[in-house]
Amino acid sequence: MKKVVKLITLLMVGMMLLTGCSQGSVGTSSKTEPAKKLKVTLAAQATSGQVFQYLAKDKGYLDEEGIDVDLSYINNGTDAFSALSSGKVDVISTYGTGGPLIQIANGQEFTIFGGYMIIGATPVFAMPGTKYNSVEDFRGKKIAIMRGGTPDIVLKGILFDAGFDLKKDVTFIEMKKNTDVMEAVRSGQADFGAVSTGFELQIKEAGMNIVMWPDELWPNHSCCRMVAKTSWLKENPEAVQRLLRAYLRAEEIMPTNMDRVVELTVKNLDMSVETAKSFLLSPHIKYETDPYKNSVVKMWDKMQKFGYIVDPKVKIQDHIDTTNYKAALDYLQAKYPNSNFYKEKQKEFNEFNL
Repeated sequence: MKKVVKLITLLMVGMMLLTGCSQGSVGTSSKTEPAKKLKVTLAAQATSGQVFQYLAKDKGYLDEEGIDVDLSYINNGTDAFSALSSGKVDVISTYGTGGPLIQIANGQEFTIFGGYMIIGATPVFAMPGTKYNSVEDFRGKKIAIMRGGTPDIVLKGILFDAGFDLKKDVTFIEMKKNTDVMEAVRSGQADFGAVSTGFELQIKEAGMNIVMWPDELWPNHSCCRMVAKTSWLKENPEAVQRLLRAYLRAEEIMPTNMDRVVELTVKNLDMSVETAKSFLLSPHIKYETDPYKNSVVKMWDKMQKFGYIVDPKVKIQDHIDTTNYKAALDYLQAKYPNSNFYKEKQKEFNEFNL
C-alpha cells in the first residue's frame, strides 16, 4: 500500500512540474506564431508611388501584420479602373477622388475605404508675365487640364464656388497627359494649366511659374483615396484591416523618417532625389490613411453642381466604408494605449467621418 501511495505522489508531483513549466512558457514568451499572410494586389501611379507601402515594407510592418502586398504601377487612370473592375488588382490608391466617384456614378461597384493623400500638391501654373492675383484672373482665360483628375475637379469646384459659369466664363482645354498640359501652356495654347502630384520641378525647368495651390482655397479637398470593388471589400475584411494597420503604423513614424521615405521613393520609382523631395516635402501635400468620408461626400456634391455627375442612381454613402479603417485604428490603439498618434487619429476620425 505504501508503494502505491508513493507512486501516486510521484505522479502528482510530476504532473505539477509539467503544468508549471507549461504555464511559465506561455507567460514569458515574447513572440507568437505569425498569422498566415494574406495577399493584396495594389496599383499606384509611378509619378508619386505609395510611400506608406514603401515604409511599411522597409520597417517590417507588413510582415508583422501578416499581409503580403503585390504592388504594380499603372499610370493611366482608365487602365487602373479597368484593372480594378476586372479583378486584376484588388486595390487602387493614387487615382484621385473624382475619377472613382465618376466610376461609381456610372454604376461601377467600387467602394472607398481609406486614404493616401487628402491634399496632393496639384499646382496651377502659367508662363512668366501672366497676371494672377486671385481666381478672378481666370475669367475669360483658357486652362489646360486632364478631365476627371483631381487638379481638374478641385479647380472647377473652386471656380464654381467663386460664381463662375464653367461653360461661359472660362475655357477648359482637355489633355490626355500631364506633360501635354504643360506643353499647352508653354506653347501659348492655354493661359494656365493644372497638373497632378510630382510635376513641380518640371514646371520650373520649363520656365513656368506656379501661381496657385488649390488646397489654400479648398482645404482637405480629397485627393487620392483607396478604392476596392465592393464585393472584394466585403469578402476580405481581415486583409483590408491588416493592410490599413501596416499603413497606419507607417504613417505614425513617417514625419520623423522623411529622409528614409525620400530614399525609398527614389529607389522604387527610379527618380531623382530633387524630384522626390519636391512633392514629398511639399507643404501642399498631406498623407492620410483616414477615409475622410465628409470630404468625399463634399466633392460628390460639388461634382453634381457643375455637371460631372448627372442624376446618379446611387447613394455615395453606400460606397464609402469607414468600418474597416475604424477597426484597424481601434486594434492599434488597444495594442499601443500610450500612443498619442492613435488618440489623435481617433479624434480626426470623429471629425471627418461622422
